[in-house]
Amino acid sequence: MGTTQLEIIRRQAQAAVQNKVSGAQARIRRETSLVAQASRLTGRALREGETALKGRRWAAGGRTSGTTVETAPAPVHPAEDGYIRRSPVQPVFQAADYHRRLVARGVLAVVLIAVALAGVYVLGQLGILGR
Repeated sequence: MGTTQLEIIRRQAQAAVQNKVSGAQARIRRETSLVAQASRLTGRALREGETALKGRRWAAGGRTSGTTVETAPAPVHPAEDGYIRRSPVQPVFQAADYHRRLVARGVLAVVLIAVALAGVYVLGQLGILGR
């Protein structure tokens, strides 16, 4: 004897109930998991710590580069066949003090190289770097 419509409907109902029960069990396991609880607490502590650190930096007059300046997009160069490749328009933001920090970093690199060369010269004059 074949499967009747009622048996098919009964099996579908049982499967639906079983799926709901399994979902509820999984949800309870996730909510009561010690690892998930520790992760939530750690994440909350990190967020609060970052907020407190930002607040202290602001109160102390620390350097923040929150102000940004929008830069112009790159120029468009047509290909040899005349096709112009255009990427989606995406604004590029730079920190307002980006160039000043970049120049300061370059000056620091030059000064460090000069100090290193001066040190090598002095060691050579003292005969420590024998020839």
